[in-house]
Amino acid sequence: MVPLPLETGLGGPFPAQKHLGCTARGTARRRGSAIEAAKGTRVDWLDSLRGVAILLVVVLHAGEALRFLDEGLPPVIETFNQLLEPFRIPVLMFLSGVLLPRSLGKPRATYFAGKAARVGWPYLLWSVIILAASANFTLADLAEIAYFPPTYLWYLWFLLVFYAVAFPLRRIPPLYPALAGFLVSLALPEAGMAGMLAFLFGFFFLGAWTAQHWETALRITRNWWVISLSAAAAAGVAFLSAQEVEVLYRTQFAWGVVGVLVIAARLFPRMSGGDAGRGLAFVGRNSIVFYVTHLAPIMITVALADAVGLSAPWLLYPLLVILGIGIPLGVACIYSRGDHASVTLLFEFPRVHRVPRLRRGTRRARA
Repeated sequence: MVPLPLETGLGGPFPAQKHLGCTARGTARRRGSAIEAAKGTRVDWLDSLRGVAILLVVVLHAGEALRFLDEGLPPVIETFNQLLEPFRIPVLMFLSGVLLPRSLGKPRATYFAGKAARVGWPYLLWSVIILAASANFTLADLAEIAYFPPTYLWYLWFLLVFYAVAFPLRRIPPLYPALAGFLVSLALPEAGMAGMLAFLFGFFFLGAWTAQHWETALRITRNWWVISLSAAAAAGVAFLSAQEVEVLYRTQFAWGVVGVLVIAARLFPRMSGGDAGRGLAFVGRNSIVFYVTHLAPIMITVALADAVGLSAPWLLYPLLVILGIGIPLGVACIYSRGDHASVTLLFEFPRVHRVPRLRRGTRRARA
């Protein structure tokens, strides 16, 4: 397996649609729960924002793949990816957290079964596939899947941890776990795996808190001074990242991510009704497909280009982006229809429906 930076992520669509981790068709509330189902959080433009973020992950990996060729990565592409580096994954994690209150409104068994089927299963399956394809298929490598993600699918492992922790914390207002995550991240000296976990934990629960206070959050983003400060914060953190300052997964620069979220809340609702918005929303609803499948066509193309001596970056880079988006898009079109069980099995474990027992004394109808 070709190593890539630990930056990739995913999300999923909103209630009553397929997505990563749950299908929130119900809005039943759990009595006594502080993290309750939030009304009004089923918003199309959030799917579009998720779609943009996941496509930028593909763009990132297409650029990183060029590093394995002699020509290397063109400075323009490298600068572009560096400018966006602080925002991709925290935004995706925030959007996953927005869905948490609805998900926690389900019964315990339904909650954990959904997470196992739509987060745990694709993480396990694709981790095994990737390890086998990269010839790292020892028992030690397979064991790492459970406690230390050995591939670029680490984001799914993070989500499993967050969902597992969220259920026992459901009676605690989500702002408290968010602040705890940020404080722990701030206290850690380096943004290693533990720092990443704490930082993204903060944004996950910040998303849950925002879902509970949706109208208030949107009302705040309508103030011109909030928009101005947000734009300045996002631009400042992006500039620092381009100057190679360590801003990724660091709490002291989290205000840049918040700034991006505020700007997105103003811009994306205006594009949700157009063709571009609908297309991006489709990508967002099926981001699990793009997340787990985009890297294979990119790396295969790089390997073939290297074998034939092709290393022109301005020719290869658009090709890598097109294949990294186009092939997952075709798979997503099949997956979204739900009429191919073999394709569906690649991204979610099939549900087992119990046959209701007949009451005692009731005769079965004869065939």
